Amino acid sequence: MNTTLFYGIVIVLAVSPLLLSSFQSIRQQKLLRKQMEQRQEYLASLKPDDEVLLLSGIHGKIISIKDDLISLQIAKGVVIYVEKESVMGKTKELLFK
Repeated sequence: MNTTLFYGIVIVLAVSPLLLSSFQSIRQQKLLRKQMEQRQEYLASLKPDDEVLLLSGIHGKIISIKDDLISLQIAKGVVIYVEKESVMGKTKELLFK
């Protein structure tokens, strides 16, 4: 009887970390999926005249958006083309008033 109880406890202790790690993995995947959805919604909300900051540190004003390509004015008469994914966030009218 004691050996059966001992083996039962050993099995439970051996399986518990596996179950916990699988639950943690599933939870992380859900969180990542939610963050990706929020990022896609944010990128879809970008529109002309928004002032943005790129991942490279460049500030600019969106002139136009075509699919995943943004025309970005970074100075008077200077327009560059960047991928939508390179936008880190909106700024608060720091450059173009």
